[in-house]
Amino acid sequence: MTLIILGLVFVALMTLGVPISFSVGIASVVATLLLPGVDNATIVQRMLTSLNTFPLLAVIFFVFAGTLMARGGVAIRLVRMAEVLVGWLPGSLAQIVVVASMFFGGVTGSAVAEVSSIGSMMIPGMVKDGYSRRFATAIVLTAATMGPIIPPSIGMIIFAHIAGSVSIAALFLAGVIPGVLIGISLMAASFVHGRLYHRKVLPQLSQREKVRRVFDGMAGAFTMVIILGGILAGVFTATEAGAAACVYAMLLTVFVYQEIKWRDLPEIIWQCCLTNAVVMLLIATCSVFSWILTYENLPRMLADNFFNLIPDKWAFLLILNLFLLVVGMFVDMTPALIMLVPILIPLAQKFGIDLVHLGLIMVINLSFGLTTPPVGTALFVACKVGRISMEKLIPPLLPLLACMLVVLLGVTYWPEIYWWLPRSFGLVR
Repeated sequence: MTLIILGLVFVALMTLGVPISFSVGIASVVATLLLPGVDNATIVQRMLTSLNTFPLLAVIFFVFAGTLMARGGVAIRLVRMAEVLVGWLPGSLAQIVVVASMFFGGVTGSAVAEVSSIGSMMIPGMVKDGYSRRFATAIVLTAATMGPIIPPSIGMIIFAHIAGSVSIAALFLAGVIPGVLIGISLMAASFVHGRLYHRKVLPQLSQREKVRRVFDGMAGAFTMVIILGGILAGVFTATEAGAAACVYAMLLTVFVYQEIKWRDLPEIIWQCCLTNAVVMLLIATCSVFSWILTYENLPRMLADNFFNLIPDKWAFLLILNLFLLVVGMFVDMTPALIMLVPILIPLAQKFGIDLVHLGLIMVINLSFGLTTPPVGTALFVACKVGRISMEKLIPPLLPLLACMLVVLLGVTYWPEIYWWLPRSFGLVR
């Protein structure tokens, strides 16, 4: 009965448009009134305990570093570097979007920041160059999904925090290959589109200009080297890597690129505080929500009843993918991870699925939700930046999502695609 009331109150509040953190929090408070021996002090204690952990500082640091990079001229320099690398291919501007997003994902880890930064630069240029506004917006939107997959990934940090026994470094390394494969699949789609509709390539740059652009762009992309290299070398933890990324981003954007002035920092810090406050409130309220689900033995009930009907691991993985794709359409990545990870871990262990594999599947699936209605945050930003309605954007978006879906199925059923990278560093068996 408690679980039914919890679900009904949550769905009702979401339907009324109440922000998800408040929907989860109110539903949890109502549900705890029906639990014997549980009072408001327990709720507050659960919320504070969920936030009082050292690894969550990594989220705050990476948000700040990503904001500095997004505001500090890194995006335009990555676009210029991408032009050197793939500007000679058919569909050159679309190729540049994908490659620049791949690098930018390794800098900010945010799909929304990618759509806003790269989309505002590239969509008008692509339209002026003869691309349809619909395709230009669609390729920017789908390329942005690499942000939460390629490290540093806030979603992976939250998964590791909730799971407890999962290495953040292993998750980061596991996300590299799938993120790159998604980029390659979108480049292939851009190549076909270019051959069919847009054969024009960009003018050749001088050798000196190419070298200048590559060195200028690599300074921004070096952030990912600092993060991954430092963690794998044992120089610092994921949280300390976030702090190092902040210092590097500050030096790069304020002193080297000089795109950010000292007077801009208070506003940037305030925006980061607002963003982090939303994330932390989500983590706090969703932790109570997931605790109630566990307290009511929902994972065991699912394992003993519904999931006993699933014949094997491969069928479970298919159902898991379908379930997460639907969830991603209605719930953003952070609350979905916090609510579902405690439920899915016992089920995954029942079928012998490694937790790194589970985390990667969840993050990739929920990244799809950023591009799909009715709650896709990156989708709404793309429609605003591209000045296009959602109805016009969906048709060109579907083939690109299909390309990404092929990569998702490969990662799900053939984990050796990415497994060798974390294994080569001794992070997984």
